[in-house]
This record gives sequence, C-alpha cells and structure tokens, in this order.
Amino acid sequence: MADNKSDFLIGLLVGGALGAAIALLYAPQSGEETRDTLKKKSDEIKDKASDTYDKVKEQTASLAAQVKDSSTSLAATVKESAEKVATRVGETVDKVKSDVEEGLANVRTTSSVEASHLAKNARTEVDRLSQAVNNGGANPVGETTA
Repeated sequence: MADNKSDFLIGLLVGGALGAAIALLYAPQSGEETRDTLKKKSDEIKDKASDTYDKVKEQTASLAAQVKDSSTSLAATVKESAEKVATRVGETVDKVKSDVEEGLANVRTTSSVEASHLAKNARTEVDRLSQAVNNGGANPVGETTA
C-alpha cells in the first residue's frame, strides 16, 4: 500500500512537471521569460520533492522506532513468559522430588516396621520350637501323632 502511495506521488509530480513545461512552451512569452518560468517551476518541483522526501524519511524513522519498540516489548513479554514457565516447571520438579522422597521415607518406615514384626515373629517361633525340643520332643504345632 505504501508503494502505491509513493508511485502515485511520483506520478503526480512528474505529470505536474510535464504539464507545466508543456503549458509554458506553448504560452505566448519570450524565450527568456519562458526560461525564467521553467526555472521557477523546476525549483518549485525540486522543493516539493525535497519536502516529500523529508516527510517520507521522517515517517520511515517513526515507523522504524515503532517496530523497534514493539519488538522490544514482545521480547520482554516472551522472556517474562519463559521465566514464569521455568519457575512453574522448577516448582513442579521440586514437588515431585518432595513426593518421591516422602514416599521413599514411607516405604523405608513401613519395611522397617514389617521387618521388625517378622523378626519378632521369627524369634517367637524359634523360642517356641526351642521349648518344644527342650520339653522332650512334644509336637510344637499342637497336633497329636497317631
């Protein structure tokens, strides 16, 4: 769209210059008057072109500044979002680690308690069997022999 505007502006300037030149050439004036008029018109066109160039340059600089600001803002937003995601991932990892450590502690505690129960039961059985053997070979299970 900007190309269409600049093309139109260039066409307008060139067309205006050609129209002015043709009008001056066919006007009933002396050669010197025509040259002076052409010089004035060319100076006017040159000034208009220079003004147009300055405006386009200013608009381009303004647009470049806006793009730079937008890019900086976008980069800051992306960085902030990435930091939030990294923080959440870190928190999740810490929570999972804590849960695993807690589960491992529970397993250790439970296995220790169960091992103690098994050891106690084993000692009780060993003691019972020892008593049975010491009592003359009586059946430790309490069954009668036939």
